[in-house]
Amino acid sequence: MAVENGAHTPNSNVVDVAFHSDPAHLLSAAHVVNRHQHSAITDRCSGNFYGTNHVPSDTELLEIEKLLAPHNARLSQLQKDLEQAEAKIARLKKEQEDILKVIKPLKSLSSLIRRFPREVMELIFTYSIPAPAPGTFTYDVCHGPLVLLRVCKMWRDIALNTPQLWTSVVPMAPFHLLHSHGTTSDAKRAALALEQLDQWLGRSKNYPLSISLYGPSPSTVRWDRGHTMRDLASTLLTHSRRWESVNFDAPRWQPVHFIDVVAESLPALKRLRLSASYLLLAYQQRVHFNGLLTAPNLKELQIEAPRLYFPLSKLPVNWTNLTHLYLGGGDKFRLDRSSQDSQLTAPEMLPIIKQCQKLRILSLLLISAPNPLPESETQITLSNLEALNVTGCRSQIHYLLRSIMTPRIREIHYQPFFPPVQVSPFTLTLPLTSFLQRYGNPTEVLSFNLPSVSREDLQSWLECTPALKQLNLGQEFQIAPPPPPLTSSALLDFECAFDDSCISLLTPKQDQPYFCPNLKIFRCSMKPRVSGDAILAFLAARTDPLLVGDGGIIEEVSIHDLPYDSPLGDWTEAEEERLKPIREAGVRLSFMKTFYYQSKLAPALASEPPPGTCVSGFGTGYGVDFNLF
Repeated sequence: MAVENGAHTPNSNVVDVAFHSDPAHLLSAAHVVNRHQHSAITDRCSGNFYGTNHVPSDTELLEIEKLLAPHNARLSQLQKDLEQAEAKIARLKKEQEDILKVIKPLKSLSSLIRRFPREVMELIFTYSIPAPAPGTFTYDVCHGPLVLLRVCKMWRDIALNTPQLWTSVVPMAPFHLLHSHGTTSDAKRAALALEQLDQWLGRSKNYPLSISLYGPSPSTVRWDRGHTMRDLASTLLTHSRRWESVNFDAPRWQPVHFIDVVAESLPALKRLRLSASYLLLAYQQRVHFNGLLTAPNLKELQIEAPRLYFPLSKLPVNWTNLTHLYLGGGDKFRLDRSSQDSQLTAPEMLPIIKQCQKLRILSLLLISAPNPLPESETQITLSNLEALNVTGCRSQIHYLLRSIMTPRIREIHYQPFFPPVQVSPFTLTLPLTSFLQRYGNPTEVLSFNLPSVSREDLQSWLECTPALKQLNLGQEFQIAPPPPPLTSSALLDFECAFDDSCISLLTPKQDQPYFCPNLKIFRCSMKPRVSGDAILAFLAARTDPLLVGDGGIIEEVSIHDLPYDSPLGDWTEAEEERLKPIREAGVRLSFMKTFYYQSKLAPALASEPPPGTCVSGFGTGYGVDFNLF
């Protein structure tokens, strides 16, 4: 053989590879053979007609067929090999599916969640159910308890036997039933709606209920020929002794549906919200909600009414029992000046507040009155009041603050309305300063929404609140309507907005006393004119353990409405590098400009803010939630 005597054929090197190499080189050897063959074909054709428009002769066609024969044979073999490989893959996939069918139930049996005690699963289910959104009814397929029923047999059994999951009830009459003409089909649908509500209430056992009453518009209710809403209300009334909280949207459900409810049938009612955007609380000296308002154990009351033809002092409420009181007009407040009794003013509120000696949380929207305010003669002491939110007319707010004493106050929210006229900034904040000088020492949360604030005013407020943990400058939340915007002429009369001199008051300095050593949350949205250097100096000082100690590091800083040319508020690598040590210290940061603009979007975050930022704030912080529902 040529290999044995050392003689080499043109392909002897390939033969050597095939005989003496390991299997890993076989594919490489085959590739070399194919390459040589393809090169030979190319050499023979390129000189005559390869790559041209030449029409081969019969002799040339025979030569081409000879050249194609081994390739066609190889191609046919490859096709067979592929078919065999695909058949094998199909068999393997089928075997995989069969094995997974056996493994899945076995893994399910060994799942950790099966080892959870039933009591723990019940708690997880209870805390996983969100509050239903307004306008949705309880037996919606997307509602929490109903979703749990469709997971597995065990979860369904736990959900059906956990009454706490079914204590939130939001009944709603389907729209088509309100236009019922008494047909057999409509009657069956109405019966089904009532049956679903009965099932829901039955699953709650004897636990207290939270009822939210929404429904169609008043014009639609008038066409409820089938009395579907009346029947739903009757079903709810059979469980009235378990009502713990009621959120009553008066224009949706007519008061006549609950006209028969009496205080004796509401022993568990503690929280009540009445929203009467289009329906009056009372008419011709007759209170529409007498039974709900006279509940013997009512503790928390929220009333939102655009028109108060009926004086609040004449409502049959046991004011002495209340611990939470919220009075405002919602987002559609209108003042009816035809009746002096219809105005929610400070002089009208003081006799009511005087009766609320157990009051802990108070939120008021006070309306301006054409008559001058009387001189404040007596002081009302609210010894248990912890949180106060006052919104509306400045003079009414100031009259109220001068008339009350709050020795235990720990949270103050001050939001006066400013008319779009020129006013002097020096007379606007004096009542707040006086109030804080008297009762600001234990205050932990201070929030005020003003067009501007001077360094002197801010310094006086901070001096009065040494225990402050949370400071909010600007509009953070509100139950009342937003204040009217100031015109440019009015803004000119105010001193500069929150600027570097103001933030320096909150910046710790070496070997110098500084304000609010316990400050944990700082939020500002009142068009600050602070420089990036001042903000960074504030952050660096508030995260320096040598200055503030390990327990004094701030938790959250949110500064919105920054100037357009501010170095903060754009996601850039330089900004992220400067803020990196602050975030590593555990501080939540949020910076936004007046007209939000990102000069460079973060990679893979084109539609999202950078990590660690939040557009809408971080929550309630150390303050209370002024909304019952």
